[in-house]
Amino acid sequence: MRFQITFICFLLVIIVGCSKHFTNQPLPNQPPETFLTVLTDSTLRSTTSQQHLHWWGVDPDGFIKGYYISFDSLHWTFTTSNDSVIGLKLNVNDTTYKFFVAAVDNEGLVDPKPASIRDPIHNSPPVVSFVLQSDVPDTTYPVATFQWIGTDVDGNETIVNYYYAIDDTSQPARWKTVASTSNYVTVDSSDGLTEGTHVFYLKARDVAGAYSKIIRMPIDTTKTWYVKKPKGDFLIIDDYGLTDPADVFYSQILDTLMNGRLKAKDVWDIKTGYSGSSKGTYVPALINPTFIKTLRLFKYIFWYADNDPQLGIAQVALPDFEMNGGKVLFASGFPDGSLDLTGIGDFAPVNNVESNRFALKLFPADSIIAVDPSYPNLFRDYGSILPFPRGLLPKVNARIIYQMGPSSRWTHDSTMIIMGVKDADKASFVLVSAILHRFGGLPPGVPNNVPAILRRVFQGEFGVQ
Repeated sequence: MRFQITFICFLLVIIVGCSKHFTNQPLPNQPPETFLTVLTDSTLRSTTSQQHLHWWGVDPDGFIKGYYISFDSLHWTFTTSNDSVIGLKLNVNDTTYKFFVAAVDNEGLVDPKPASIRDPIHNSPPVVSFVLQSDVPDTTYPVATFQWIGTDVDGNETIVNYYYAIDDTSQPARWKTVASTSNYVTVDSSDGLTEGTHVFYLKARDVAGAYSKIIRMPIDTTKTWYVKKPKGDFLIIDDYGLTDPADVFYSQILDTLMNGRLKAKDVWDIKTGYSGSSKGTYVPALINPTFIKTLRLFKYIFWYADNDPQLGIAQVALPDFEMNGGKVLFASGFPDGSLDLTGIGDFAPVNNVESNRFALKLFPADSIIAVDPSYPNLFRDYGSILPFPRGLLPKVNARIIYQMGPSSRWTHDSTMIIMGVKDADKASFVLVSAILHRFGGLPPGVPNNVPAILRRVFQGEFGVQ
């Protein structure tokens, strides 16, 4: 009997004790926990001022519905994203940024201990370098263009300005500003390009106020480049690469022509160093704007060339020169073969040249006959042969001034082989399809009419006084 009473008491103790673990009061909602890390992303720009942050949360009794993020732990923004590429703006050379994130669970409870990260950002100065093969020629007129590339590991957009100076960098006032959206500058006499030797300096500044190293042109620190002032308003463009005294021939004529009016002449050699793949030694890297703006220093041009004229340069530069009132005499042969030379129509009163030569060569005593009686006939001299003559295909409004005379080397039928044209009754552009000084004539009995055609063009057509 005593055993039964004891057993019943034992059962009652167990029942009462177990009943305390099955209460009707649930446990309170537990806050989530937040985690934060910086990701390495190979697709991002390699900069120190852009960081890819990733965060996530863990809720012990529910799920995460979003996050609050902040840069100061005072102002918060809600997001459902788990990551972001953060652009950290550089305002001083070195800056430490903070970032906070707090997970929010499905019941709206926010992590009371947000995850955070301190991100020290070190600003790197920008770097500038001149574009490859953009070196300034060793001699120019008072126009020169400099082209560069600016980079910054913190993002190229952090470059706010470029600065350049001519010769003297010692005073802040000597530096002139170029917007960061530009990568070149053309300097002229207003920048101090006087006659003499010069050096161009360049630097960049970023948003944090850091400057790049100063670079110079010419790149060789032992060198300068020479600027020469135009002698007058008349420019000869020497596009002639054959070995003969063409320069002496023209110089002697022009020294006395029109009472010496054209003696104060400049000669621009664009042929030395020229090949099919490279410009001449004295030709600027940028035809536009450098070559164009240089031509604006003059009013009259005599451009003479061999059988390989640099039409690409003429095509870019001469339309602007003509539009600004410039006047041009262009005398040139053309390459052999059926080359497409339609680009000549951009600056001359022709659509093209004949697709093939009309003879293999011209010999002494062959002549170019004036269609316009105010022009002189031109006679081949007794020097070297003239290869690959090609006729012109004029525009409908062009005036024809020359045709090829008869010869035993081709059939001269009713088809006119046009050798010279101008653009109007009072012309501003004259084109002769011949190496002009090879029609200078020599005794006995062959007249040299080159002085006469030069006078007719520059005085009669162009109004030079």
